Amino acid sequence: MMGEASVSVIIAAYNAEAFISRAIASALTQTLPPREILIVDDCSTDGTRAVLDAAVREHPTIKVIAMARNGGPSAARNAGIAQARGDWLAVLDADDAFAPTRLATLTAFAESTGADFVADDLAYYDAVADSAGASAIGDTIVLPDRPLSLRDYLSHNLADGRSFDWGLLKPIFRRDALIQRDIAYDPDVRHGEDFRLVVELLLSGAQFRILPQPLYLYTQRQGAVSGRPSGMTRTTIAYRKLKEAALTLARDPRIASDPEMIGLLQQRASGLARLDDAHFISTSLRAGAFGEIAARTTRDPAFLPFMLRQIGRAMRRRFPAL
Repeated sequence: MMGEASVSVIIAAYNAEAFISRAIASALTQTLPPREILIVDDCSTDGTRAVLDAAVREHPTIKVIAMARNGGPSAARNAGIAQARGDWLAVLDADDAFAPTRLATLTAFAESTGADFVADDLAYYDAVADSAGASAIGDTIVLPDRPLSLRDYLSHNLADGRSFDWGLLKPIFRRDALIQRDIAYDPDVRHGEDFRLVVELLLSGAQFRILPQPLYLYTQRQGAVSGRPSGMTRTTIAYRKLKEAALTLARDPRIASDPEMIGLLQQRASGLARLDDAHFISTSLRAGAFGEIAARTTRDPAFLPFMLRQIGRAMRRRFPAL
């Protein structure tokens, strides 16, 4: 009879003093206790290391790995993976948390389906209200009862501003699936690293499934309940870099012969470009940087009609009577 699956939880931490204790506590209180919790300090300059050292003294399950230089989330996670001993690898962002049954539920699902990696739905967490609200996927789609293809994955990463991007999901990975394929996070990628890793695994033939239960608590930049910015999340926006990465991937020889997948990646790039424009408009208007808006319009004439539509929508939200 096979024993219970063992899990290594990997947390990359950079200047997470104010909130990492929540992530650690959520890993420690799993109904399937992790074999180890590997926390990679990516050269934090605040009091993160003191928090981690205190946690190590209290919980022998925790091990801290110190990076020699700041390398970003991909390099930090790779450092954790290199020292992991569990059958499964569960990545947890320092500003997020696991629901108590997450590891038990996902490993059982993965073992029963024979998947190489599995993901669950996200529950959006409002840090100010201290509450978990709606889930990301919810009942918007019916997930197929079969391994997901690269085409499935790309078709749900269009960055169209309307549908949820599966690139935000946090899968758990069978450690052997990564080792045998010699696949790891790309250390040069600091944004969209989960998306890129999943693409590499799917290109290699790895089996991927999604369980429609929201067991990963994803901290929002601005809470849906409170309407206020989170003081916890360190998630940054880099739409332009993500757009360039999508176009680079479309030229990958393993994809370049498939017009449908190229089209999906081009749609993703286009969506990311529009999201970048919307973010630029929002931040520039708040800062009163009208000269920067004018300069961008001069460089890209197609930006003007998009900008006017965005401003119109904002005005209608603020002044409904209009």
